[in-house]
Amino acid sequence: MILRHYVILILLSLVFFGCTEDAIIEKNEVSKNDYPTDGPVLVEVVNEGSYSRIYRNGSPYYIKGGAYNNFLSEIPKYGGNSVRTYSIDENTQSVLDSALKYELTVCLGIWVGRETYGFDYDDEEAIAEQLAQIKNDVMKYKDHPALLMWGIGNEVNGQYTNMKVWNAVGEISDMIHELDPYHLTTTVLAGTEPDDINEIIERAPSLDVLSVNSYSGIINAQTKIASTGWSKPYLVTEWGPRGTYANPPKTSWGAPQELTSTEKGEVYRTYYSDHIASNLKNSCNGSYVFLWGYQTHGQVATWYGLFTRNGNPFESVHSMQYCWLGSFPSNRPPRIERQEDVLLNGMSADKSVKVVSGKRNQATVKATDLEGEQLTYEWVIVKEGFILDKNDTTKSTLPGIAGLFESNTENTVYFTVPEEGEYRLYAFVFDEAGNVASAAIPFMVEDL
Repeated sequence: MILRHYVILILLSLVFFGCTEDAIIEKNEVSKNDYPTDGPVLVEVVNEGSYSRIYRNGSPYYIKGGAYNNFLSEIPKYGGNSVRTYSIDENTQSVLDSALKYELTVCLGIWVGRETYGFDYDDEEAIAEQLAQIKNDVMKYKDHPALLMWGIGNEVNGQYTNMKVWNAVGEISDMIHELDPYHLTTTVLAGTEPDDINEIIERAPSLDVLSVNSYSGIINAQTKIASTGWSKPYLVTEWGPRGTYANPPKTSWGAPQELTSTEKGEVYRTYYSDHIASNLKNSCNGSYVFLWGYQTHGQVATWYGLFTRNGNPFESVHSMQYCWLGSFPSNRPPRIERQEDVLLNGMSADKSVKVVSGKRNQATVKATDLEGEQLTYEWVIVKEGFILDKNDTTKSTLPGIAGLFESNTENTVYFTVPEEGEYRLYAFVFDEAGNVASAAIPFMVEDL
């Protein structure tokens, strides 16, 4: 019965997520090329009739990438071919060398000053100093064989007012092209507002590729880009579930309600099929999924990460293999189908659950496994707003508040919280292969 359920799921996914056999072959063919390991590798834009393609070493190169902060070696395992970084730092050489080892490419991020962080694009001296520093970085890394393109700035349009930032980006792109004739330049926008893109077209014409970070707005991204007349390739350089900033459902006190890991996996598959892979002939040359690794930032600790910090893959990782290769891994993560499958005192997250300090509470999670493996459980409670410190060395999935649970290793558990405040309850469910599912309930503790 379990095997039959698994086969049916695969067949249905082929129908509902749009990855027909022809589409899978297309996506695989566009990423094929040999992988030189010495000296710079030529990357260029080639117009193919009505649309533009990125070519690497003479072959079309469709980007199946991760916006990276960890587990680089796992990307090729699941069918990816590239990583994106955000700045040049003490880890850059190691990232490039690791990418070379695993036959990946790197969109190498160059941090560019942002107006919202105090950078003044009317200050010519500051602009010149920034350009000089970037020139040094370009000279250092331009000949690395793993380099694919230069990502000039990340979301410099965030809450900005001074359009001269695009002149500076254009000057950086011009300088890179003079020093490095082998690689492309791009800049990364927050969203796809046509006014921003039009400013880029006018002020930074040497950019080869447009890159956009787009979450729920991805459904309109291609239409907005096309409306500007942008005729070069574009990439979706961050994408995933609707952001915590984008008004997801909240409790009565404003805590965002998180999708289960199973629901997130469905979001990744749908967005990729409908708004990335389907737009190849509209010049979308691939994407970098967010976040390849685990979170050390943001409002909710597990909102975007595709792995736990211990390297356990969520459903979204398996979804990316399906998107990149057209098939799921043979052993799938446990499934928590709906947010209503985790309950606190019989209530789901949408009920704005409140409990009494010092009183005993019951939590339960309903999870299934397609292979029928034995499931194990880990429950964690953290203060609302908790984010994992990247230097934390504890071994738990998340370092929760100690001493609250009577036991936290069953599908039904009991706990008491002594202090009032806002908290978040997590259920992590593991199969025998180390795959993981998760669900969460934000809750309020009040004194009587």
